[in-house]
Amino acid sequence: MDVAERETQVRSFVEEVWNGRNYEAAADLYSENYVNPFGTGPSARVEPIRRYHHAFPDLHLDVEELIVAGDTVVLKGILRGTDTGGHLGRPPTGRAVEDWVVDIMHFEADKVISEWIGADNLGLFIQLGVLDDPWPTQVQAPAASR
Repeated sequence: MDVAERETQVRSFVEEVWNGRNYEAAADLYSENYVNPFGTGPSARVEPIRRYHHAFPDLHLDVEELIVAGDTVVLKGILRGTDTGGHLGRPPTGRAVEDWVVDIMHFEADKVISEWIGADNLGLFIQLGVLDDPWPTQVQAPAASR
């Protein structure tokens, strides 16, 4: 598969599964041998996506960068949505959130066999009010020494 085909394949997954909620389409990208903490195969990849959709029913993933290098693809994106379903079992806050995500996918033939996903969970928890923001929004100059 060439670079353009691989890029189209990953972008289609984002549009179909993340943004279109067509969970069956995950089988077009994820191998039956794919494993994560939710299980094996495409359904294991779909489960955390379903949980995000439950918490943030209007969730949308925008791809900001997509890098294809051999059998590896790096996706950098922004998730945006409103917490009307309750994230991770917490009561819904009604707050709009924006969270960056990086997904490094490793392919065998035309399917993802493993991946590493990083996301700004600290920022998400601050936006949801789960944690106080440890950084002030305005920094004041230190008081003059007396």
